Amino acid sequence: MTRSGTVLLVTGLLAFGVAVAGYAMTVLAHPHDLWAMSDLKVYRWGGLLARHSDHLYDETIGGFAFTYAPIAAVIFAGLSVLPMAALRWIMTLASLSALVTAVWITWRELGHRRSPALLGATLLVTAAALWTEPVQKTLWFGQINLILMVLIIADLRQGDGRRWKGAGIGIATGIKFTPGIFIAYLLLTRRFRAAGVAIAVFLLTVAVGFVALPHESGRFWGDRLFMAPSRVGPVDWVGNQSLYGMFVRFLGGENAARPYWLGGATVVGAAGLWLAARQSRGGREPAGVVTCAMTGLLISPISWSHHWVWIAPALVLAADRMNGPPRRTWAWIAGGAALEVLFGAWIFAVPGLSALPQGLIRTVPFGRHREHHWHGFELARGNLYVLIALAAITVLVILAMRHSHAASPGRRRRLGRAGRSAAARAEGARRTPGRRCRTGD
Repeated sequence: MTRSGTVLLVTGLLAFGVAVAGYAMTVLAHPHDLWAMSDLKVYRWGGLLARHSDHLYDETIGGFAFTYAPIAAVIFAGLSVLPMAALRWIMTLASLSALVTAVWITWRELGHRRSPALLGATLLVTAAALWTEPVQKTLWFGQINLILMVLIIADLRQGDGRRWKGAGIGIATGIKFTPGIFIAYLLLTRRFRAAGVAIAVFLLTVAVGFVALPHESGRFWGDRLFMAPSRVGPVDWVGNQSLYGMFVRFLGGENAARPYWLGGATVVGAAGLWLAARQSRGGREPAGVVTCAMTGLLISPISWSHHWVWIAPALVLAADRMNGPPRRTWAWIAGGAALEVLFGAWIFAVPGLSALPQGLIRTVPFGRHREHHWHGFELARGNLYVLIALAAITVLVILAMRHSHAASPGRRRRLGRAGRSAAARAEGARRTPGRRCRTGD
């Protein structure tokens, strides 16, 4: 191992150790807040209801009702036999493992081979991602966002010829609908077999739900409970970082916001998916995956801030670009630092809570519909994730269109046979399992 590789490994180990220790100390200082895991309690409650009750969507625990599809209750039924104390540890360790794995896979998909240096880079980015607000809130609530993210990333990493590619996306879509955008991504990138598998597995999750919980499945799908976003919480709350949430806050109500959301979601969805597919076809699959996820978060009616755990692979993309020409390297360092600052979990107090890890989106008045009275810079801070994602997609779409215009048909013909052969080899390497276009330390 080279000296630079040793330095990177040691730096990564130290950074990861400090980040985890800081998180553990914060939890120990505020166990009633950070170790309560209210959403995990709801998951367990849904599992118990699936085993012992016919009213999955009527009963509540701590004021919260179960809102996921019936298949999720079937899955959680197996976990509900465990005490809450054990589930807290299981969910925390599983989420941290998922975070490390997602970062590792993203590095590998960028063409870096296995090495101690890559492990150091993985731990370094994971340490930074651990102290972002989406990851902190996922751990705080005991959410499954990190687990679903790694399920999708690992699924897409498989070679296109693998029989079960798409199954992970189908399972994730069955549990939480937002991952369904990756089925569109597979179709647009002409991976029809994988898209078919994803659709079939999703339908299988629906069928299993009907077999295990026929009455509640009939209610969930037949009564269209899944189409009522207000069931999962107030749409105008600052934590809903979606286009719909932003328009509701701007316009003062769901009815006023709905036409603007439908129009905006159509434009953003089309632009984001076009960009993601273009990135994938250009051999930049990790960028395409992150862009697709970001698009899904924007157009979904509900995207809680803890759903934005896709900041982790986005940090990997920024870090990967930090080994180019000096001027560009500094630009990407600044970009990565900006992402960490804007999505960071900063320890400060908000009304009614102690000094806890909070995001910048919570530096504005929120709750009890105070979001409708924001003005000035509060509008930017309170809609921060939405505005960052919109700006990123807009800039990348403009750059992609400029590149397409520069590569006009006449110019493309001048590339000649050698250029086309090189492009074909790069595409083949991307789609062949185990082969990568680049290698790292």
